[in-house]
Amino acid sequence: MVSVALAASLLTALVAVATTARTRVLDQITHGGPLSSISVSAAAPSPGQGGLDNPTPGHAKALTGAALAQMGRIAHVTAVIPVLQDRVIVVPPAAPPSGSRLCLAPPDNESCHPSGTASPVAVPAFDDSIVGINLSDRSSIPVSLLAGTYPSPRSTTELDVTLSYLSHLGLGQQQASEIVGTDVEIGAFSVVARGFRIGLRWTTAEIVGVVTQQAGSGGLLTYPGLVRADFAWTAAGRAFGDSDAPKSPYVAALVQADQLSHVQGVRNAIAAIGYSSSAPQDVIVSVEKYLHVIEIILTAIGAVALVIAALGIANALLASVRERRREIGVMKAIGARDFDVMRTFLIEAGFLGLVGGLLGVALGIGVFLGIGSIANGYLIAQGLPGVPITLAWQIPVGAVLGATVISVLAGAVPAGRAARVAARQAVEA
Repeated sequence: MVSVALAASLLTALVAVATTARTRVLDQITHGGPLSSISVSAAAPSPGQGGLDNPTPGHAKALTGAALAQMGRIAHVTAVIPVLQDRVIVVPPAAPPSGSRLCLAPPDNESCHPSGTASPVAVPAFDDSIVGINLSDRSSIPVSLLAGTYPSPRSTTELDVTLSYLSHLGLGQQQASEIVGTDVEIGAFSVVARGFRIGLRWTTAEIVGVVTQQAGSGGLLTYPGLVRADFAWTAAGRAFGDSDAPKSPYVAALVQADQLSHVQGVRNAIAAIGYSSSAPQDVIVSVEKYLHVIEIILTAIGAVALVIAALGIANALLASVRERRREIGVMKAIGARDFDVMRTFLIEAGFLGLVGGLLGVALGIGVFLGIGSIANGYLIAQGLPGVPITLAWQIPVGAVLGATVISVLAGAVPAGRAARVAARQAVEA
């Protein structure tokens, strides 16, 4: 009974997890999830982009606030998230952290010194871009947190950095936590006088996290407030003859469709407005196929567990037949037929399967709910919506019936052997 209960619990938990992954997760990501997100470029659509997931954009075209508002009025669009970007000069801390590849000798303290010298190694400043995007709806934007946390909403003094920033400091991804809590100086360029006299608007910001992101091409990521201020400073240079100063802070936008089936129609409407777009529509097909494979594998594991449990039942009943030969002989001596003896053992096997199945299903449901709670806790911690944890009634019912049927089948051989025991030999045994 214990072996059947464990096998049934394993089957119930695995099938429930596989089914939830196949139905609930797919439903979550296709109905307003990341796969329903469309990336709009600051470029005109290419003539042959129809039907392509990632077409080559046409000529550059300013992405304006009016165009974004027009996209927000497209049918089946639930959100339009602008992506802002501005070129900046980045000045990291003067000395790299301990363990950096820029340290030419093992440091005795937190400073890095070349061997035989007293001068610390300096991290050079570098050009980069700062990307601004509303990070509140992280389920719809291509950003993943590696260490630390996200900037506070509306903050202009907190930001996240990407792995490229770590590379400038001579650090690897495994050392991402080393820079969390450090400060960085950001300088936005602008022409401040005739003759192309350059001025820099400096901001000191705290690095609160490390991310990977595909929203923009910059190595710094924050909420739009800081980027808007830097862009306004850069754009002001047009008054002094800087014709290269950008006209719009928006380099891209993420347009959220309400479900995957409406993505192509929304993209056609965006092309009609005059902008190029891309979307991972083909990904869902591959995801569904792989989830189906996972479902088959997990179900097979549970089925193998039930078969092993069935072998245990058969072995236990065979031992019972040997131990109860005298009892069988007495039953036959008082008139029991072979069929009656066989039925007794089959009922016993079925009872073991039924009770073990019920206990196993209860345990399996508990395991499934525990796994679901842990998975949702992780998703919420990553800023993603949780997956509804529900269990179709067919799974526990099927597990109990399967455990009972397999137990009866496993008891068929011992029951047949018990039925063939001769009464005289059994009584004299």
